[in-house]
Amino acid sequence: MARVRSGLLVEDQVTLAIQVNGKLRDTLDAPRGLDREAAEALALASEKVQRLLEGNAPRKVIVVPDRLVNIVA
Repeated sequence: MARVRSGLLVEDQVTLAIQVNGKLRDTLDAPRGLDREAAEALALASEKVQRLLEGNAPRKVIVVPDRLVNIVA
C-alpha cells in the first residue's frame, strides 16, 4: 500500500538486495524502516543465503537501511 506524503507517493514496502561476498544472491520484500537487526535476520533466514553459507556463521554483515544487506562469509 502506498501513502501520499508532501505531494509524493511513498511505498510502504521496499525491495532489499541481499549480497553474499559482494555478489547479488537474492532480493526480498520488506517493510520500509525495518531496523538493522530485523533486516539482518530476514536476510540470514533466506534459503539461498543458507545454502551459500553452508552452515557457517557470517564474518560480517553490513546493512544499508531500506536498500541492501551484504553478508561477508
